[in-house]
Amino acid sequence: MNILIAPDSFKECLTAQKVARSISHGIKKINPDHNIEVIPISDGGEGSIEFLKMNSHGKVVKHRTENALGDKILSEYFKFNDSKTAWIELSQASGLSLIEKKKRNPGLTSTYGTGVSIQHAIKSGCSEIILSLGGSATNDAGAGIFQALGGKLLDEKNKQIERGCESLSKIKKIKIPKYLNNIKFKIAYDVSNPLLGINGATKTYSIQKGATSNQIEKLEKNIFHFSQIVKKDLKIDITKVKGGGSAGGTAAGLYGLLGAKLTNGFKLIAGFVNLEQRVELSDIIFTAEGRLDYQSLNGKVPIELGKLAKKHKKILICLAGSIEPPYENFYKNGITAIFNIQNKPISLGESIKEAEYQISDISGRVFSFFEKIK
Repeated sequence: MNILIAPDSFKECLTAQKVARSISHGIKKINPDHNIEVIPISDGGEGSIEFLKMNSHGKVVKHRTENALGDKILSEYFKFNDSKTAWIELSQASGLSLIEKKKRNPGLTSTYGTGVSIQHAIKSGCSEIILSLGGSATNDAGAGIFQALGGKLLDEKNKQIERGCESLSKIKKIKIPKYLNNIKFKIAYDVSNPLLGINGATKTYSIQKGATSNQIEKLEKNIFHFSQIVKKDLKIDITKVKGGGSAGGTAAGLYGLLGAKLTNGFKLIAGFVNLEQRVELSDIIFTAEGRLDYQSLNGKVPIELGKLAKKHKKILICLAGSIEPPYENFYKNGITAIFNIQNKPISLGESIKEAEYQISDISGRVFSFFEKIK
């Protein structure tokens, strides 16, 4: 039997590599004789650099930048062998996992540190930047990135506004550095949400980044104001673009400010390893995600992989640390069966500690069943 294991990471718990290893271990305990192919995958967000290390040609560049609150950190990006293209993973500098829970505040956090990483790549000779989104601590529509690259977001006194979403309401004028016209930007978005509205960046994702219920409407208004200044000064409507809500609106913001081209991150990543062909050659596929819920429907790995499995009539098993109904939404997108990794009532903290064992255990039990019915 040909078994494909292609999970995403469990956010703030396990890398995709560790999840994949745990699934493989569980299956091998039942039967070690099957052909198992392991491809830890990403939707273009967190884990994409680790993916590129294993599946592409280039080198990791380490450099100093700052996190979403301005604390100095050491980060990295991937520079392809052509030396002209760099892959920047936003979560490496502006990620939620880098900020203590008690300090998370999407009104104050900024993507500035990611902009420093991009600037470092440009100064090293790169003329094409691929920016993968996902796992952000921010809601500033990429304003921080733009400022780090020398862009001006000016207030009524013609001064640069402060960083963070709370300051976006002060923008009166935008000035773009001329050198950026020579740089190609491609955005790999991880979700298909638009910038604004009930399914937009703020109302869908800001709570998990630390926003209070009273803060959400203000953040939404600030993002809306920003979009209107972009429309006025640059003649671009950033509110309707697919995937614009990714990483707190970073995709939409850079689409307007830098003329970035937006593409589905999963499809971009999948292309590196001919994932569809591997799906076609498999008998059963295992994937996994930390939380399977309505947000997963906006382009996360299990759903995108499900579409490929459905196309080629393959069995797709999805494992998750937590699952939110209605399950029909997942089944109609190609997932055959969904299993919670927890085999007993335990706390979140205990579940995180035992995640590798739980994944291995459920993988073995599920595979044993499907092996018998094949």
